[in-house]
Amino acid sequence: MFMNKVNIYSKKLFRKRLKGSYLPVILMASVLFFALAVAIISISLSQIKIAKNHEQQVSAMEIAEAGINYYLWHLAHDNEDYCDGNECEGEGPYGPYTHDYASQAGKVLGTYELTITPPEIAGNSVEVRSVGKVVDRNLDRTIMATLGIPSFTKYSLFVQGDQLWVGEGESVDGTVHVNNNGMYNEGEITGDASSTETTYDGWFGYQPGVAGPGIFGGAKLFPVPPADFNQVNINILETRTKVRDQGEGVYIGASSRRRGYHIVLRANEFDLYEVRRYSGSWPTKWDITSENFVQTYSYPESGVIFVEDNVWVEGTIDNQKITIFAADPDETSFSRQKGIFIPEDITYTHYDGTDKIGLVTQTNILLTYNAPDDLEINAAMIARYGEIKINNYVGNFKDHIRVYGSMAHNAGIVWTYASGSTITSGYSETELIIDESNVLNPPPMFPTTGSYTVLSWREE
Repeated sequence: MFMNKVNIYSKKLFRKRLKGSYLPVILMASVLFFALAVAIISISLSQIKIAKNHEQQVSAMEIAEAGINYYLWHLAHDNEDYCDGNECEGEGPYGPYTHDYASQAGKVLGTYELTITPPEIAGNSVEVRSVGKVVDRNLDRTIMATLGIPSFTKYSLFVQGDQLWVGEGESVDGTVHVNNNGMYNEGEITGDASSTETTYDGWFGYQPGVAGPGIFGGAKLFPVPPADFNQVNINILETRTKVRDQGEGVYIGASSRRRGYHIVLRANEFDLYEVRRYSGSWPTKWDITSENFVQTYSYPESGVIFVEDNVWVEGTIDNQKITIFAADPDETSFSRQKGIFIPEDITYTHYDGTDKIGLVTQTNILLTYNAPDDLEINAAMIARYGEIKINNYVGNFKDHIRVYGSMAHNAGIVWTYASGSTITSGYSETELIIDESNVLNPPPMFPTTGSYTVLSWREE
């Protein structure tokens, strides 16, 4: 009997001890659950904080971009105001100028601060630094943007109103654009090739706007909006006013015999001759046979030489940026408008953007009969109503022409004449290489395409 009681007691004691053994497990699970909950909450809060910070970073960037867009709009309405409507003092940079950035409901979300660096002398690009700040936050982001009006130097080759044919063995380094016609490429175009037309209708029949079996290093783009070549006329007239009437350059009026002038470029100055006679026959050879020295000029601070007559140009510059205009804006007859002739090499000393030459004329840019067999032209060239070419002097064979710069014309570019596969005159080898430094910083007062845009931007 005693033993039986003891066994019952032992069983009860065992049962009590078995019940109590769950408590550590429950406590441990609770601790783990609590730690996991804390971790999840912490991660969630951290993610919310990161998301909030990212949102504010994006907001600061949007505010900085709004500053750039604002000044782009401002320059479109006053393209020479670099002080945000204030009086400019000193040479710049100007600012900072602070503007509120508000929501559509009028709530101020932040501010942007603008600092504007004006163009270099005779330049056309403006640097704008915009710092976007979020209200009540020690947070900002900064954008540096170059604003400017793209010039025709953005195209290695620009054609107005005439079909373009890049022949077999020919190469164009850079972008090519054709207004009001198409292009056919049998050679090589390294950059984008664009046309305003859906179709090409020329020597090779009906084709897409940009066609041919040649090499296209960039995109074929057609149809695209036209570039306004009439801006060249506006630029010529405005430039004459600035140079002749406001003294922003060297102005040279019509020559006494109405034949033109000969400009010989040198390192720091240029010599001016009045042309008395040049070789004729048909086609005209344009080689100067008689001239009189006029004077030597230093290059103007603006870099612009405006000649209201024909101009022969040759020589080498050193650490100079110049543009030579040969034009009479008052003449509407093509036969009385002015042209440019190239009798010898036109070259730079430096090829890093330090040296720049622009040649702008109303009619043709022509090579003379006695131009070198191996010719180098370093220049951005525009022939508003005419061609850039050498005349078809049958039997006048030349070896190689290299253009480093850009060409824009109305009626054609011809360096070589052939009958079938046989060359009859001109240059047997041709090169066109774009001067990349001109894309954002063209020669002084070089014609532009008409409206301000963002040329480049980066975040600091």
